[in-house]
Amino acid sequence: MFVDMHHHFVYGIDDGAQTLEDMQKMLDLAYKSGADRIVATPHATPGRHTFQMERYLDHFEKAKAWCAEKEYDLKLYKGCEIFYTEDAPRLLDEGAIPSIGGSRYVLVEFSPDAPYDRLKQAARTLGSVGYQPIFAHIERYACLRKTAYVEEIYNDYQVITQVNASTVVNGGFFMRQWLRKVIKLGCLDLISSDAHNLKTRRFCMKECYEALKREYDKPMALQLCRRNALNILKECTPG
Repeated sequence: MFVDMHHHFVYGIDDGAQTLEDMQKMLDLAYKSGADRIVATPHATPGRHTFQMERYLDHFEKAKAWCAEKEYDLKLYKGCEIFYTEDAPRLLDEGAIPSIGGSRYVLVEFSPDAPYDRLKQAARTLGSVGYQPIFAHIERYACLRKTAYVEEIYNDYQVITQVNASTVVNGGFFMRQWLRKVIKLGCLDLISSDAHNLKTRRFCMKECYEALKREYDKPMALQLCRRNALNILKECTPG
């Protein structure tokens, strides 16, 4: 069973699911592929675009109703994927954007070309006001191609790190080499789907898990696809 900390299934909010039917099919695929816990993480850009909280909550409830109707043993958690801005801590405190399951954990993303100082600033700022940042899809950030920076952001700034399952499944030679170094350093916590749809950005945690078992071993695959995420969700409240 997999725990997916990064999934855009809530429809009509961002570039993830666009319709109720899209959302239902994405939940079907995730559950039938082995997920038993999923965090809903639509995009949020604090201070630039108002997060559609009322619509989000309404559509999240529709997702829960679908799972109940289908008798899925699937726990859903509220959250969002925050494009980091200086307004993020304030809007989190005000409840204008959701943390993960009402906890102090927050999923944060940056522009692919963001300078390393920007990532450090975000980690310092969020940490100073009591939030625990999870950096989304760290493989996308050019500055973190330098694995020494991954090690520093992980150990010195206490950032939780996440990589997309599709990177494990479809990554090229150089990406696999980078990922192997990061795992060897012990600087990767989570692998999540970052699913947006059923075709180009689909849920592929099962394929990822099998690839990790072949490349490393079963304990490592379980740690990255389930156990570390479960430890986080112990402090979170489902939908």
